[in-house]
Formats: sequence, structure tokens, C-alpha cells
Amino acid sequence: MSSPSPTPTSLVAASDIAELAGVSRAAVSNWRRRHADFPEQVAGTKSKPLYALPEVQAWLTKKHYAVERVSTEAKVWAAMNTLRGPYSPEQSAIVVLALAAERVMGDDAPASLELSRLTSPQDDDQHRIEQVREVVASVGQSELASVADFALERTARAEGRKGAWSDIIGSRTSHLLASVAANHPGGVVYDPACGIASALIELADNSQFDDYIGHDINDRALAIAEVRAALHRVPLQLAEADILRTDPDPGLRADVVIAEPPFAMRMDVDFRLTDPRFFSFGAPPPSNADTAWLQHAIAHLGDTGRAFIITPHGPLFRGGVEEQIRAEMLRQGCVETIVGLPGGMAAHTSIPLALWVLRRPTNEHSDVLFVDASAIDDAEKHVAQWLSDKSALAEVPHVRVPVSDIVDDEAQLTPQRWLATDERSADKVQTAFAAATTAMRDATQALTDASGRITFSQDAPSRTLTVKDLIREGVIERVRRHSPRNPEGAIKNAMVGARDITTRTLPGPPPAELLGDGMDLTKASDILVLAQANIRALVDDDGGHLLAPVVEQVRVLKPDVVDPHYLAAMLSGSWNRRFLVGTTTQRAKLTDLEVPLAPMDDQKRLVAALAQVEGLRNAAETITEASETLSSSLLDAVRFNIALDASLRE
Repeated sequence: MSSPSPTPTSLVAASDIAELAGVSRAAVSNWRRRHADFPEQVAGTKSKPLYALPEVQAWLTKKHYAVERVSTEAKVWAAMNTLRGPYSPEQSAIVVLALAAERVMGDDAPASLELSRLTSPQDDDQHRIEQVREVVASVGQSELASVADFALERTARAEGRKGAWSDIIGSRTSHLLASVAANHPGGVVYDPACGIASALIELADNSQFDDYIGHDINDRALAIAEVRAALHRVPLQLAEADILRTDPDPGLRADVVIAEPPFAMRMDVDFRLTDPRFFSFGAPPPSNADTAWLQHAIAHLGDTGRAFIITPHGPLFRGGVEEQIRAEMLRQGCVETIVGLPGGMAAHTSIPLALWVLRRPTNEHSDVLFVDASAIDDAEKHVAQWLSDKSALAEVPHVRVPVSDIVDDEAQLTPQRWLATDERSADKVQTAFAAATTAMRDATQALTDASGRITFSQDAPSRTLTVKDLIREGVIERVRRHSPRNPEGAIKNAMVGARDITTRTLPGPPPAELLGDGMDLTKASDILVLAQANIRALVDDDGGHLLAPVVEQVRVLKPDVVDPHYLAAMLSGSWNRRFLVGTTTQRAKLTDLEVPLAPMDDQKRLVAALAQVEGLRNAAETITEASETLSSSLLDAVRFNIALDASLRE
């Protein structure tokens, strides 16, 4: 029997080719149909074909497409593609993790992740494994952790809940838990449902605790967590445990408990009645263990410790036994804060979540802080500050409610319920009304003054060139930068991303301690371009920013030919929208975008006129915001019987 033909060292799918060339997936589909010399499919299926990476790179170069540098993560993913067929995506990711574990842990790697247990002895399979081994072996020691995390994260997003692990590295919820826990450094941090240790390792990468302890019922997830801990050099103490059946360490006392436990798990009927963890507040219902996790967290807190637990909204308001448990937790002072979170934060569901901030029983506190962050898209970036800085709460709806009032109202803990009846301060309503009136008057005057002053004349016709033309002529350059391909944690939060470009608001420069060797920052007057969904560009006047992978970077080399602000404005022109292609997220190829090049005097006049238009836009936005505040103040005045000062309306 003939031996199987060797599988190419690296395979790429259509989506990988699109990323490599900086185009949409639809563009790749068009290439496949229209170009007879497009590389032949060498593996995969008819619906998900795979191509040899070297052949794709050669074809792109032949067609004069600017080929993105193949990142380390992309090389590993291409190698993983060679395992498709004999191995599922989940198994392929585990193979990469096992190979990384061999390098870092040697014989100490978890037995369940030994390659002999993961792979078959067939010659062709071993050939594939060795090809992946070669790629993983080429990864620098400092990159191993990020490469392994990339393989796990990308696979988890593809597999969803059907995979062996469902928590996603760098998820919004793990970032939330890590950030709020970081407010309480030192001592012991404990996660009773740690999974693959997403939150614990992110926390360890950005803060310092003495001990990191994690429990989970899933032995495969714990094995992954053990390897990730070794790759990140985090001393995790991990143990397999079914928390809903037995307490693996009754004497454990933690300074911080964090958890995003599975929702709506069933419990053993008999066991829950005899467990000491549930004596203080009441046995959880057998049909739903959400409140069991809360009680487990409280049972393992030190005297001054805090627990941060993420749950769905159900345990905030459900009646029966859960209402009784909530009421007793309130009476004993265990509920410090409830934060209502927006939908879509959890990895595999869009349901809204809540963050419980809990403490050990105490009689010193008589109220609960409710925070409604349900309308704040990036709430996970702000919760830690809200909880640590009272003045920061001004930016989010919040209210403190006496425990007695909450208990009398069925122990309801949904933030919106209490914010709806929050008594408004007469001084605050009057101050808001006065400020909005003044802002409305000033902005209206600014609109009146500026609207008649906007003029522009074009002395000479423009010549339309593409970005590719301008690069070829040496007028501009497309900056190829070195930055994390799949950033997470504090580095991801410090990057300029799509939202920043869309809102035209750049964050401050990243802290120096976050920057790794070779990370490239922007320079003053660089143009930052977002070429997906819509096309937006702005000038980074000061420089010093770290850009997310989705943001393109352009630098003007001949400022006497094109003004940076003029170039940014023209890249955002409506005529360039026709280059957006794609079925889900539309993207445009940067080098295709057109720039009408005018004489420098015309450019400067246009930039000045656009600045005046921007001033009008800002004034109009101020009027809109002020009108909303005025409307709200008038309604509040009637609802809460507040007499507005007549002089404020003059």
C-alpha cells in the first residue's frame, strides 16, 4: 500500500489568507473564482478548503499584494490546520499546549496532556504532529505563553460550549474579575470555579498576591490551567473538586474570592441540607445552585476579605428559598454592592449579568450600593475604579439603599429597581438644570457666530491617487509595527482600538511598564486608520500610542506634498466606502483608498474649514446633551416635587 502523501507544513483557510493580505474574506472568495492560477486546495473540505501557506504567499507576491508579516501565532495556527481531519479543533489546540508543556515542564507536564494519550500511532498522524512540533519548537521562550493562549482562545471561540473548556482567555468577564481583585493585593486569592484559570492568570500577570488557589470539577480544564500557569510562571495551587457536593478545604480563608461559576446547576438534595456552608443563610434550592456559589464564597472569606461573584440576574430577584437566602445575607451585612452589567459580556450568551461584592457577616453596615452599568458597553474597564473611588461613581447611575428597605421589598437586588425610586437631590437637579441652560445658551451663540464664517475655495483641481500610489511615490509609508498580535489584560486596555478611532478620542499613552521589547509606538502626526465597518481616520498629534492590530498606521514622509490632517480627512471620504466588502464585518484594503491630492494652499484652507465644521458639530452635540438634561431635570422636578429657581430660566 502506498504511503500517504506528505501534508504541507503549514495550511491556511480563506479567513487566514484575508488576514495575511489585509482584505476581506469576500475578496478571497472572488480571487478563488476569478483567478485560474489561484493556489489549489490541498486539504480540508469543499466548504472549508485549506491551502499551502508557501503557495499562497508566492501568489500574493506575484499579484503585487502587500503581504502582512506572518506572526508567530499565525504560523502556529497554520500548523494546527494540518491536523484537521484526524483531530478536532479542540484536540489540535491541546496538541499545541502539550508541545509547549514538553518544553517548559518536561516530565512534570500533566499526564492527561501527554502526546501519547492525545495522538494515534498512525504514520500519517505522527508526521502531522512532528510538523506542528517543529513550528512550536521555533517559538521563542518568551512567546510560548501567548502562542498557547492564542490557540486555546481561538479554538474556544470557534467551539463554544461544546468544547472541553468554555471560558475564553482574555474574556470581558475574566478581565472584570481580575481588575476588581487587583484593588485588594496581597494575601490569598481563591477561584472555586477557575476553569483554565483565565481570571487567576490575568490577575497574576498584573498584580501581586501571596497565593493563587483554584478549584474546578473539570480535570481537563485543570490540566490546561496547570500548563498555562507554568508558561506564565504563575504559582497556582490547583485541585479537582465538585464544589456543589463537597468543600475541598473547609479551613481555607481568602483575602479575595473571585468566580464566574456555571449558571443554574442542580444540587444533590440530601447533601445541601447538611453542609455547614449553608447553615447561616439557608439551603439552596436543588434545582438551581446560583446562591450556593455565593454562600461558598462567603464561607471562605477572611475577616476583611471581599468576594466578587458573577451571576445571571435570576438570583437577584427570584422568590421562594432564594428570596429567604438573600434576605438573610442582607440582614447579616454580607451584601456590599451589586453591579448590573450589560448583556453580551459572557463568552457564549447575551444575557445580562450581575457582579456581587460580598463580605463576611457584620453588623456594621446598614445599606447596599447599587450600580447600574447595563448601558455602558465597556463596563468591565470601569467597575474597579467605581468600587475603589467614590468620586468615580458620578459617571454611572448608582444609589445606596438601607438594608431594611430592601428586605421589606422581597429582598430584591436588581439595581434598576432601586434606581427608579431614588430620591433626587433638589440641589443636584437645580445645578444640572442651571448648567444645561448655560451650556445651551453658549452653544447656541457659538453656532450662530460660526455658521456664517465657514468658507472654502479651491484654486486648482485635485488629482486622485490611491494610497498605493502615494506609497510608491514616497509621499507616505504604511508603518509595519511590532505589537502583540492577540493582546490581553492591561496591554489590550492600553491600546488604541476601533472604538477610539470611531469616537475620535485617543487614550493616554500606555504605562512604560507594560511595554515589551520591540513594541512600536506611534509618532507625532501619524495617521491612524480604521478600515472596517466604516472608514475612519484621525491624526495622532502627540504620538506615543500603542495600536491594536485592527488599526492601520500611515506616516507622511513628504509634508510639503500632503498635510497629515488633510490626508486623514480624505481617507474618511464617502467615496472610499465602495471599497468595503464582506458579508459579516465589511473591510477595505488600505492601499485601495483614494486621496484627491490638491495643492498645499488648498489643503490648508480645507483643513481650516473642516476645523470650523468640527466646532459646529461639537456645539450641536452640546445642545443635544443639554436639551436631554433640561428635559430630565424638568421631569424630575415634577416627580420629586422640586421647585426650580425661576432665575435659572431667564
